[in-house]
Amino acid sequence: MPGAGARFLSFPLDPRRIKPILAFAISGGLLLPSAAAAAVAAYSGLLRALSLSPSPSPSLALPLFRLMLRSSLSPDPFSLPSLLRSCASSSPLLALALHALALRRGLLPHPHVATSLLHSYAASSSSPGLLPHALQLFDEMPRRTAVTFNALLSRLARNSDAGRAHGLLLFSRMLSSGPTPNADTLAAALLCCAGLGALALGRAAHALAARRGAARAPQLGTSLVHMYAKCGSLDSARRVFDRAMPARDASAWTAMIAALAAHARGEDAVYLFDEMVGRENLSPDSLTFTCALHACAHSGMAERGLKLFDENAERRAGRIEAAERVVSSMPFEPNRAVWGALLHACAHNADPTLAEKLGKRISELGLGLGFDVGVSNLYARVGRWEEVGEVRDRMVERGVQKEKGFSSVEVNGEVAKFLVGDVRHPLTLEIYDLLERIGAVIMVFDG
Repeated sequence: MPGAGARFLSFPLDPRRIKPILAFAISGGLLLPSAAAAAVAAYSGLLRALSLSPSPSPSLALPLFRLMLRSSLSPDPFSLPSLLRSCASSSPLLALALHALALRRGLLPHPHVATSLLHSYAASSSSPGLLPHALQLFDEMPRRTAVTFNALLSRLARNSDAGRAHGLLLFSRMLSSGPTPNADTLAAALLCCAGLGALALGRAAHALAARRGAARAPQLGTSLVHMYAKCGSLDSARRVFDRAMPARDASAWTAMIAALAAHARGEDAVYLFDEMVGRENLSPDSLTFTCALHACAHSGMAERGLKLFDENAERRAGRIEAAERVVSSMPFEPNRAVWGALLHACAHNADPTLAEKLGKRISELGLGLGFDVGVSNLYARVGRWEEVGEVRDRMVERGVQKEKGFSSVEVNGEVAKFLVGDVRHPLTLEIYDLLERIGAVIMVFDG
């Protein structure tokens, strides 16, 4: 039986055992081109075992696959999916190369191969140039399942506004003529709505989920909270969290804390954090901590933010030893959100010594434009104008330009985006006229 020699490899393979297993396979004649069927099955089994290991390594899988090709053996439909899983963390261009190989070898009609390639493209969200290949692959697939729709939809949801709009068109196509969407499909569609600020479409997706009995799925509840918060409907997000999520995991609590923090409801966010850790006895992860810290920093509760990591210590916000202790005592590596929250809190406190220390540290990390501007503003707040000039000079040398802020609003089913100082909107004159009249009314009542 062709696959009998590789059947023992249907379990995760410790990479350290690859050499003795290869020696066994070679000595047993399992990898000889003369016994092509058995050799292909053995190679496929080895690749699958490597892909199932806790830390799949392309450094082992790729040489094994090259050895298979050099032996004049044609990979079967199960070899490429295993190789793609092992190489998920390698260069995104590898998916493109394996796509070409599958096309040459006539493997694309096999659903396992096409779906695995689509998942690889979907995982390469940092390489927008691969998106057209993913779309072409999807369109050429003879049979599309919910899994293939979900893979592409999740990729589009993490793309630009144009990609998210394409994702919603794909979702509509799935509803009209594709397989039945599941909770993962609806979660990806809600992510598209959140990115576009498309509240009406998000509500429609919510209604569809409710009709199909999927609204109470844990991952969908979290997606609904995120969508409503991003679209500006905090009350709807809170209703979903309070009433429609009977089983709330840590990600659901984190989504609601993040929503409250983003809407300047810092006290409510911290109260929810305390409830999560205390009453619910859930362990917050790094994202939960940073959301709570963000809420404190942007709601004038710097001291409460410092105490998040040591409730029993009494310290004054802005002291150098306090800020350093917060960072060093975090149960995770401080990320951009943590540094941003601390930067905001320190700017509020305006401690010159701390400003110098924190400013230098953030500048060394090279965290990007927003942090450069924040450090510059921090130095300006404490009167360190020489340092302000140095930061601005570095930004000019790197060709950095500050992006204009914008807001978006949905009107009659269309999302309008407004940039700061932008006059390109066709109703610009009417909008500014209305703003002036609103301002005049406010001044009358304030006066």
